[in-house]
Amino acid sequence: MNRKWDKMKHAIAYYRVSTCKQGRSGLGLEAQQTAVKQYCKENDFAILAEIVEVRSTRKHRKGLFKALDLCTQKKATLIVAKLDRLGRDVEEIAGIVKSKVEIKVVDNPHADRFTIHILAAVAQEQRQRISDTTKEALCAAKKRGMKLGKNGKALAETNKRAAIDFAYKLDPLIRQLRCRGIKTVRQISKALNKKRVPTFRGVGKWHPSTVATLINRLKKNTIIHYPHTA
Repeated sequence: MNRKWDKMKHAIAYYRVSTCKQGRSGLGLEAQQTAVKQYCKENDFAILAEIVEVRSTRKHRKGLFKALDLCTQKKATLIVAKLDRLGRDVEEIAGIVKSKVEIKVVDNPHADRFTIHILAAVAQEQRQRISDTTKEALCAAKKRGMKLGKNGKALAETNKRAAIDFAYKLDPLIRQLRCRGIKTVRQISKALNKKRVPTFRGVGKWHPSTVATLINRLKKNTIIHYPHTA
């Protein structure tokens, strides 16, 4: 048994629930633990410690820092159930990714450091876009006396800018895939789905047509040339 344990890779499991109420009730915690333990079992990881953090603000991350320190001391891998358990701020996650600690995200096991950073940026962009769209809708509702066409054009322009910003966020990942020989829109769409990269709308899967649309946006809004993909 000890020999088997010694041969296994070591892991520190990190779980986070967002409020004190969730922490006391265990809501969300059990699902995270089940996912992490199942992943470790299937991939020969021995869990050395489990860190549970209950927090309601971004400022208190003592549990995460403790988990990272343990990983460094034990030469272990930090394992979380989902990317948002590490944090919801791209700068926060970027700091974690820059550390020497290896990270595994159970619901996206193929994600490397670069991909984790990109996914964090995309997720943050989506949250901001949803917030902006909601504000636009509320503003339009308060100004019902204005012509619909004028509001429609303003909202369309906002969505256009958001789509371009989204394309720029994914540009580095698209280029990385192309450098790896994944060049056609069909191949790229399969790779994005495998990495569980969210689409612009945040729902559904990537298709060759949506990848082509994204690449066309990059062509129209940047001086960098993108080769033809089919």
